[in-house]
Amino acid sequence: ITIEGESNISNKIHNLLNETEERVYLSCSYLYLSEFQEELMKLEQQGKKVVIITDQPATFRNAKVYLGESRGMQVGVIADSKYVLTGEYGEGSMNTCLYSGQKNFVELYKTALANEIKLLSIREENKD
Repeated sequence: ITIEGESNISNKIHNLLNETEERVYLSCSYLYLSEFQEELMKLEQQGKKVVIITDQPATFRNAKVYLGESRGMQVGVIADSKYVLTGEYGEGSMNTCLYSGQKNFVELYKTALANEIKLLSIREENKD
Protein backbone atom coordinates (compact mmCIF):
# COMPACT_ATOMS: atom_id res chain seq x y z
CA ILE A 1 0.00 0.00 0.00
CA THR A 2 1.34 3.43 -0.89
CA ILE A 3 0.74 6.13 1.69
CA GLU A 4 1.05 9.70 0.49
CA GLY A 5 1.03 12.98 2.34
CA GLU A 6 2.87 14.08 5.46
CA SER A 7 -0.16 13.84 7.78
CA ASN A 8 -1.16 10.38 6.46
CA ILE A 9 2.36 9.04 6.98
CA SER A 10 2.59 10.62 10.43
CA ASN A 11 -0.76 9.09 11.43
CA LYS A 12 0.32 5.67 10.17
CA ILE A 13 3.58 5.78 12.14
CA HIS A 14 1.76 6.93 15.30
CA ASN A 15 -0.76 4.09 14.84
CA LEU A 16 1.99 1.51 14.28
CA LEU A 17 3.75 2.62 17.45
CA ASN A 18 0.54 2.67 19.48
CA GLU A 19 -0.38 -0.82 18.31
CA THR A 20 3.05 -2.39 18.88
CA GLU A 21 2.75 -5.49 21.04
CA GLU A 22 6.38 -6.61 21.49
CA ARG A 23 9.01 -4.60 19.64
CA VAL A 24 9.57 -1.75 17.24
CA TYR A 25 12.49 -0.61 15.13
CA LEU A 26 12.45 3.02 14.00
CA SER A 27 14.90 4.60 11.59
CA CYS A 28 14.55 8.34 11.04
CA SER A 29 16.25 11.70 11.26
CA TYR A 30 16.70 13.13 14.73
CA LEU A 31 14.63 16.05 13.52
CA TYR A 32 11.55 13.81 13.26
CA LEU A 33 12.32 11.53 16.19
CA SER A 34 10.82 13.99 18.67
CA GLU A 35 7.47 13.72 16.89
CA PHE A 36 7.23 10.08 17.99
CA GLN A 37 8.90 10.49 21.40
CA GLU A 38 5.69 10.15 23.41
CA GLU A 39 4.80 6.77 21.86
CA LEU A 40 8.39 5.53 22.10
CA MET A 41 8.60 6.41 25.79
CA LYS A 42 5.26 4.69 26.42
CA LEU A 43 6.56 1.54 24.72
CA GLU A 44 9.70 1.68 26.89
CA GLN A 45 7.60 2.02 30.05
CA GLN A 46 5.55 -1.00 28.98
CA GLY A 47 8.75 -3.04 28.72
CA LYS A 48 8.60 -3.41 24.96
CA LYS A 49 11.77 -3.55 22.89
CA VAL A 50 12.56 -0.24 21.19
CA VAL A 51 15.45 0.12 18.74
CA ILE A 52 16.17 3.47 17.12
CA ILE A 53 18.56 4.35 14.30
CA THR A 54 19.05 8.07 13.93
CA ASP A 55 21.65 10.60 12.86
CA GLN A 56 22.26 12.53 16.11
CA PRO A 57 22.64 11.39 19.73
CA ALA A 58 19.27 10.68 21.37
CA THR A 59 18.58 9.65 24.95
CA PHE A 60 15.96 7.08 25.78
CA ARG A 61 16.00 5.22 29.07
CA ASN A 62 15.40 1.66 27.85
CA ALA A 63 15.78 1.91 24.10
CA LYS A 64 18.82 0.91 22.11
CA VAL A 65 19.89 3.90 20.01
CA TYR A 66 22.29 3.52 17.10
CA LEU A 67 23.97 6.55 15.62
CA GLY A 68 24.26 6.38 11.84
CA GLU A 69 24.69 8.51 8.78
CA SER A 70 22.28 11.28 7.95
CA ARG A 71 18.79 9.87 7.53
CA GLY A 72 17.70 12.81 5.41
CA MET A 73 14.04 12.35 4.63
CA GLN A 74 14.16 8.57 4.89
CA VAL A 75 11.97 6.88 7.48
CA GLY A 76 11.52 3.22 8.32
CA VAL A 77 9.46 1.35 10.90
CA ILE A 78 9.20 -2.35 11.67
CA ALA A 79 6.48 -3.23 14.18
CA ASP A 80 6.35 -6.68 15.77
CA SER A 81 8.16 -8.20 12.75
CA LYS A 82 4.77 -8.05 11.01
CA TYR A 83 4.49 -4.60 9.46
CA VAL A 84 6.89 -2.30 7.64
CA LEU A 85 6.59 1.32 6.62
CA THR A 86 9.44 2.83 4.61
CA GLY A 87 9.96 5.82 2.36
CA GLU A 88 10.31 9.59 2.42
CA TYR A 89 8.75 11.69 5.13
CA GLY A 90 8.96 15.28 6.25
CA GLU A 91 9.08 18.84 5.10
CA GLY A 92 10.52 19.17 1.63
CA SER A 93 10.21 15.48 0.75
CA MET A 94 7.89 13.62 -1.62
CA ASN A 95 6.06 12.29 1.48
CA THR A 96 5.47 8.89 -0.03
CA CYS A 97 5.87 5.63 1.88
CA LEU A 98 5.29 1.97 1.25
CA TYR A 99 3.37 0.13 3.97
CA SER A 100 3.25 -3.64 3.95
CA GLY A 101 2.46 -6.64 6.08
CA GLN A 102 3.62 -8.97 3.30
CA LYS A 103 5.94 -11.51 4.95
CA ASN A 104 8.64 -11.53 2.25
CA PHE A 105 8.93 -7.75 2.22
CA VAL A 106 8.99 -7.56 6.00
CA GLU A 107 11.81 -10.14 6.11
CA LEU A 108 13.76 -8.29 3.41
CA TYR A 109 13.50 -4.98 5.25
CA LYS A 110 14.35 -6.62 8.59
CA THR A 111 17.50 -8.09 7.04
CA ALA A 112 18.53 -4.72 5.61
CA LEU A 113 18.01 -3.00 8.97
CA ALA A 114 19.83 -5.79 10.83
CA ASN A 115 22.82 -5.41 8.50
CA GLU A 116 22.87 -1.66 9.06
CA ILE A 117 22.78 -2.20 12.83
CA LYS A 118 25.69 -4.67 12.58
CA LEU A 119 27.75 -2.16 10.60
CA LEU A 120 26.97 0.63 13.06
CA SER A 121 27.92 -1.65 15.98
CA ILE A 122 31.25 -2.54 14.35
CA ARG A 123 31.93 1.12 13.62
CA GLU A 124 31.17 2.00 17.27
CA GLU A 125 33.49 -0.75 18.56
CA ASN A 126 36.31 0.45 16.32
CA LYS A 127 36.08 4.02 17.66
CA ASP A 128 37.76 2.97 20.90
